[in-house]
Amino acid sequence: MSRSVSDVSVVTVNWNGKDHLETLLPSLTVLDPREIILVDNGSSDGSQDFVRSRYPAVRIIQNDTNRGFAQPNNLAAEVAQGRCLAFINNDMRVDPGWIKTALARMGGTVICAGSRILDWSGEKIDFNGSSLEYLGYALQRDLGQPWRSVGSPDRILFPCGGAMLIDREVFRQVGGFDEDYFAIFEDVDLGWRLWLAGYEVAFASDSVAFHKGHGTFKTQANEKMRYLMHRNAMFTVLKNYEETAFRKVFALAIVLAIKRAVLFAGVDRERFYLWSKSRERLEQSDRSACTQILDALNHLVAVDDVLDQLPVLLEKRSRVQALRKRPDAEIFPLFVDPFRPIVENSEYLSIERSHLETLELTKLFEPLACPPVPPERLADLQERVALLRRELSALQWLQSQAILHPGGIGGPGFRQFFRTWRSQGFGVAWRRFLEHVDRGL
Repeated sequence: MSRSVSDVSVVTVNWNGKDHLETLLPSLTVLDPREIILVDNGSSDGSQDFVRSRYPAVRIIQNDTNRGFAQPNNLAAEVAQGRCLAFINNDMRVDPGWIKTALARMGGTVICAGSRILDWSGEKIDFNGSSLEYLGYALQRDLGQPWRSVGSPDRILFPCGGAMLIDREVFRQVGGFDEDYFAIFEDVDLGWRLWLAGYEVAFASDSVAFHKGHGTFKTQANEKMRYLMHRNAMFTVLKNYEETAFRKVFALAIVLAIKRAVLFAGVDRERFYLWSKSRERLEQSDRSACTQILDALNHLVAVDDVLDQLPVLLEKRSRVQALRKRPDAEIFPLFVDPFRPIVENSEYLSIERSHLETLELTKLFEPLACPPVPPERLADLQERVALLRRELSALQWLQSQAILHPGGIGGPGFRQFFRTWRSQGFGVAWRRFLEHVDRGL
């Protein structure tokens, strides 16, 4: 059944964001959706009075305290009147075609569309598709790149929760956003759940939102955000992997989190763990030492929280796996770059490589096939797709070998190729590689 703008309930969450709402709401009201719902997280800056006086048609739902991102959006989904939900962060403004172009990407098993997000000037990418590292750490593809210089994917593992549309009934059926996340990576978890439940998430490159840049997060301590990132990555791993991968990856996630904590804390093995390096840096008022030690604690507290909640999390895992209609083998290609380094530390990377080899985890992700091609485009793209699949499989095998055996293959040219691939996408990296070949590299 086709959808129109009048079928859409737009939802935004606000916490002391009156200044943001002065820009967001005018860009939404002109779209004429079925309704606009604002869930306020106990603001004290006059946001509610501003909305009531200037935008009386906006429906306000009031939380007494700051409940983060997931709970307010779920609350709105329960009372929304539209067949489709459009989630938008309060520090955004949207293009006039934001809803229509996203709806055009939805149909059949495609029940969710992620918008392209640009910076406030409209020149550079903030979100252009998703990538997921195997331990649950997400990446926004092409971040900071000029939008005209990059392509766009067709299907993505997850949308950015800050600008997305989704079928309301499916959202509720799969459990909505996990409220235990509070904020950060809840959209990753939702996207993975949608795919394993048999649905698809499309990228709507013409559905554009403009982002001021973590307007609410700027008011929060950085260590709190990093704690949520580490903890929620483990939540996502625990809940969504199939059984075989889960048993390997979750155990490794705990081991490597502890290893990162030890490394960041500056523990000196040669001096019997007397913390000499860290103590010296603290005595010298080295601010970076404080930051590193706080981050080390973040890893440990995240592990402690996950283990404390393990019985509840395993119950959640059972409910998620009961939804499964698609194996992870069909989902893994959407990870895009599952073995990208999350820490630039040679000791850590060496230990991680050893564990990956022992557990044979890289075999789960290779060969990675391309995401499915829409049937209407298959006829004229079949030969091209077959060629690109062969090239991509070969290159992904080469990348996995480079990660597992650093220094064993390739030279500076290959290393530059992989750096370009990670930062600017496969298309740009491949184009530059071919240019080097043409010049007789």
